[in-house]
Amino acid sequence: MRDTISVTSSTQNKINKRREKSKKSSQSRINKLKLLSIDGRSGGGGGDERISIDNNHFKYEQAQKAIPFLAQAFANGFFTEVNCRILPEHLLDQLAQQVYQFVQKQGELNCSLILNKYVEENLLNEYVNKIYVGDFEENKIEKKEINSMHIILYKTKDDNPSNHEVSIEGEKQNLACRWSLPHYQFESLWETVQFDLPLKSQLMQYVFTLIRFYKANIDRTLIHCNQTILLYGPPGCGKTTLCKGLAQKVSIRMKELFSRFYYYELNGGSLFSKWFSESSHNLSRFFDDIRRICYDPLTFVIILIDEIESLSLSRISSLSSNEPSDMLRVVNTLLTEIDRLKSYSNILIITTSNLIEIIDKALIDRSDLILFIGPPSIKTIFNIYNACFNELIDKNLIYSNINFDKFNNKLWNLAKLSHGLSGRTLRKLPMVAFSHIQQNDHFIYSQQLLKAMHQQLIDQKNTNNYLQQFNY
Repeated sequence: MRDTISVTSSTQNKINKRREKSKKSSQSRINKLKLLSIDGRSGGGGGDERISIDNNHFKYEQAQKAIPFLAQAFANGFFTEVNCRILPEHLLDQLAQQVYQFVQKQGELNCSLILNKYVEENLLNEYVNKIYVGDFEENKIEKKEINSMHIILYKTKDDNPSNHEVSIEGEKQNLACRWSLPHYQFESLWETVQFDLPLKSQLMQYVFTLIRFYKANIDRTLIHCNQTILLYGPPGCGKTTLCKGLAQKVSIRMKELFSRFYYYELNGGSLFSKWFSESSHNLSRFFDDIRRICYDPLTFVIILIDEIESLSLSRISSLSSNEPSDMLRVVNTLLTEIDRLKSYSNILIITTSNLIEIIDKALIDRSDLILFIGPPSIKTIFNIYNACFNELIDKNLIYSNINFDKFNNKLWNLAKLSHGLSGRTLRKLPMVAFSHIQQNDHFIYSQQLLKAMHQQLIDQKNTNNYLQQFNY
């Protein structure tokens, strides 16, 4: 069974017509594969190769048909993603139709929605965990304008990540972790991170352009592309979370274009060895394995190198400060490996840094997209706090009994007081404040939590001011 199905719904009539058509085309593909399998058994073992070729050819044709639909979805400014408990093949189109009707009922769409409560929709209640309609960072779409909807039905994987190990002098070293996407651990990460600029749309458009150029067989000697993104900024502002969320969304939205998606997190610390020059060899071994995986054109690989400065310290500063030559070898190897990967179009490298000023300029020059991820604005802080309060109210941990306008005014004042703090600190604040006032016998009122958060902010600022005395 396919994990992800993309359905484009222009009208409800079009969905109904597609249902009949899909039954016929699905049956013809099954028959074709059966014939190839029989032919392979009678022809002396060549059947598996012919089935593989046929599947690749079918996937190529499927990708060529899917790209215009994806382009239209990007042009419209939103996707409708349906996280399903199971994906019954015979009900996919009925599910898509009911999702289409359900989203239409929501009226004006001017922000991303997470829908997980269904009253009259029996199929949705039985099969669907949640519906995400997004990403609205710039667009405002009214109900009357929604005449086309790109609906994606998918099911997340729940297997444990695998370790990418090498053996050195009889000792095993874990160089990276690998997830097969879409994975339940990365679900909702994309929705939780919020930024002032349309960073998420910019990243998704970039990845789609990479894949679109690849499928169009663009001459890479004429139009250069390193398939590398660099996100930089102070710690705690959502760089790593954004990378994981991007990988998840790519695996969902581009599923019609590839059969498999792998996400790797490279462990920079484990690359360094006590043996001279072995660190650069570890890095080469890792990328050798990545290239072998990328030989398959139906596999898309995403690599995250977090805190890239640990692997790409400026060679000029390293030479002037007498850094070990092994560090220089690692930087040279990393740059060489990125250059070698340019011949593969089914890979994306994402790097993050808290200290971009010490990164080697050659790595910065190789990054196609360089984006600053800074502390949130007051408006974004307000949205983060509002989402936290809504979650606590929805889970019956706090009780809101004050006027809506008054509550928003108090929350806005709290957001202004929080300006300058990282997103990580902001999201910890409700939990820490709650721990100071939690009660066993009844709900905590929202104004109690607001007051406790205000006190925690004062304590946090006092701590920050104290640390600044030591240039911390």
